[in-house]
Amino acid sequence: MTAITWWQGTPAAALAQAAAQQQALFLYWGAQWCPPCNRVKSEIFTHSEVQALSRQLLCYQLDGDSHGAQALAAQLRLRSYPTLVLFAPDGKEITRLPCELDGERFAAALAQALSVHAAGSGAAQALQAALSASRALSVAEWMLLADYSWDTDEGALLGERALAPTLLALLGAGVAEVAAAAALRLRLHALLAQAIAPEQGADLLLAVCADEAAARANMDILNNYGIELIKLCARRETVAAALRERAAAWAQDFWLAAPDQLAAARLQLRMARLLAPSAGLQELAHQHVAAALDAASDGYQLHTLVNTAVSLLNEAGLGSDAEHLLQSHLPNSHTPFYFMLSLAGSARRRNDTAAALDWYQHAYETAVGPATRIQWGVTYLSQLMEQASADGARIAQARQALLADVAAAGEDARYQRNHAQLQKLARWPQLGF
Repeated sequence: MTAITWWQGTPAAALAQAAAQQQALFLYWGAQWCPPCNRVKSEIFTHSEVQALSRQLLCYQLDGDSHGAQALAAQLRLRSYPTLVLFAPDGKEITRLPCELDGERFAAALAQALSVHAAGSGAAQALQAALSASRALSVAEWMLLADYSWDTDEGALLGERALAPTLLALLGAGVAEVAAAAALRLRLHALLAQAIAPEQGADLLLAVCADEAAARANMDILNNYGIELIKLCARRETVAAALRERAAAWAQDFWLAAPDQLAAARLQLRMARLLAPSAGLQELAHQHVAAALDAASDGYQLHTLVNTAVSLLNEAGLGSDAEHLLQSHLPNSHTPFYFMLSLAGSARRRNDTAAALDWYQHAYETAVGPATRIQWGVTYLSQLMEQASADGARIAQARQALLADVAAAGEDARYQRNHAQLQKLARWPQLGF
């Protein structure tokens, strides 16, 4: 199976080509330095079933640092990296797909979205029908809504609706009688949206953890939002113990990709710390990190693994080991400036302001891409204003460099992530941003 064929041309040309060929358009919005984006590239885009499905689609990569990308992202309601959108040939959205799924689950969700589209529906139509009770939804439509990427919606599907009441309305629209798996996943989303009572949340998580198939189907939610879920539950120790047991099994699951195994190991450690801190957790952390890094299959996956490993080591109280790991991977990383921000954060935790500012500066100076440079430049300048407000010369130098980056970005500096970053400097009107 060959790799996904990505359309080479402008986004407008891609949409026009999709319309002319009556093909759905799959859009990937991301950045080179983004760990979840690198995971998508190594885990989802290399999966044989995803690649097979891509033959039915026109696929387009929109890099956040490409010319005019942020302005176009504002039009398409794209913000978070990565965002994965499936468009109909007429340019209307079919659905947004969650980036946290593994390759197998993503392929199933993508196939499901295509089947719903072939039947003349999509996420918007399904949501409207469910909320208005105008017709009964198919199982595939319910699963389409359950697998929707609510985190990256940006109002594309919800519009002016709030998430929590929308999810509750869906749960009250008969989904449990039609599609139990969809109802379970929607309930997990509702718990995260704080729409479910703590006692009900505890019952829900315990039921999921006790069902191997249900837990596996929702591994992305549990692995990535385990701590948040626990905080929203009653009987936290009981729920944490159940989640720790499930995470421990995933951390050793040979069939899971290395990033998912390591994320599960991090969840296992977090749950263990909630229950009873133990010195043995540090050795366990070392073992999981070593095994995961040895299993890295490519540079994209390694980038993701290092990022998760640093988080896991810090969770285990191994900050110096985390710093050593970061520094050892700087020479071979395709985006070392991303890891430099983590090194700056480590220095801050050690109260080493000088080292932290040096890392922020080095990260900014080596950052590549117009949107990335604005984001890194704002971070560096903000840290200078907070930590070294008396260093006028250094602040002036950073300000001038950032002004040059803003000028180089042109109109794109006024949109989406660029605009949001520059707004952070409004705290200091004297900077003139």
